[in-house]
Amino acid sequence: MGIIEITLVVGLIVLANVVKKQNSDTFIKLFDLLLIWLNAPLFLLGVLFVFQTSELRSLVSIQLDSPVAFGIFLQATAVWGVIVSFRSTRHSLEKWMPIDPHSPLHTLALVLSGYFAGSVMLQVVGGLENFTEILPRVSIPLFLGQQAGFVLIAFLGVGALMRRDWRAVWQRLGLGPVNGRQLLEALGWIALLVLLQALGGAAWNLIDPEQVAQVEALSERLYEGFGFWHWLALAIGAGIGEEILFRGALQPVLGIWFTSLLFAVVHVQYGLLNPATLVLFLLALILGYIKQRHNTTVAIFVHFGYNLVLALITLLAATAA
Repeated sequence: MGIIEITLVVGLIVLANVVKKQNSDTFIKLFDLLLIWLNAPLFLLGVLFVFQTSELRSLVSIQLDSPVAFGIFLQATAVWGVIVSFRSTRHSLEKWMPIDPHSPLHTLALVLSGYFAGSVMLQVVGGLENFTEILPRVSIPLFLGQQAGFVLIAFLGVGALMRRDWRAVWQRLGLGPVNGRQLLEALGWIALLVLLQALGGAAWNLIDPEQVAQVEALSERLYEGFGFWHWLALAIGAGIGEEILFRGALQPVLGIWFTSLLFAVVHVQYGLLNPATLVLFLLALILGYIKQRHNTTVAIFVHFGYNLVLALITLLAATAA
């Protein structure tokens, strides 16, 4: 995500908070209209990519492997953004998730979730082989910057410094204290998640060993040269950033099922519609349950511990090899 996209997202979140604070139905309807109109040029641009690719190439430099797929993505995300911007749609979704149809922030969360999922799925349109060739090695500073961006979006989304004071923000995000009993229970959840990962990996290897080999090759490229401190930074960053955004900010709005599905979809380095996706979905459901049972802080600890154990296993395997 570039600086222009980040600025637009942050601007929309701030505007949604202002509209929420005004608590005026007129302003809420105007915000809905704004989201609809913002999606209109996106849809038209998608049409151009699908039907006028050659003309676009003559006007601007386009570095895309599949302009048509990119155009379809733009159209699909624009349609999603328009559909959920209608209050009648949100009233229908209210039956399936704890969304407030009248909240501009909840509307924006739906719109941005569609964009987020679509943009990462687009990266694997050409298959894992192409994905392996184009994806750069993971940069720890960039990764931590991304996770910091997740935290910033989560804090702004719940109204930090705009609608809520800091105590209310931490309470809304579920960032409460952890006691000894919760830590012991968290260790049990970490062991369960590692076992789930092992069983899912074994099943995947039996079903499609070729795809498993592709994912392993991708992982080797992504994490080439990683040592203990690299993995520790990844575990801490993902545990804090992803949990605050997904379980802390989004789950109370979108519900545990939709949030878990979104979490599984955005981890595209494992591909789509395979045993790894199912494992990630189950992992997200468990983390969501932990958040509901305890708080986001416990979910952060479990996510961190799970990532760290897998990292240590990877390091031991590399050392043995």
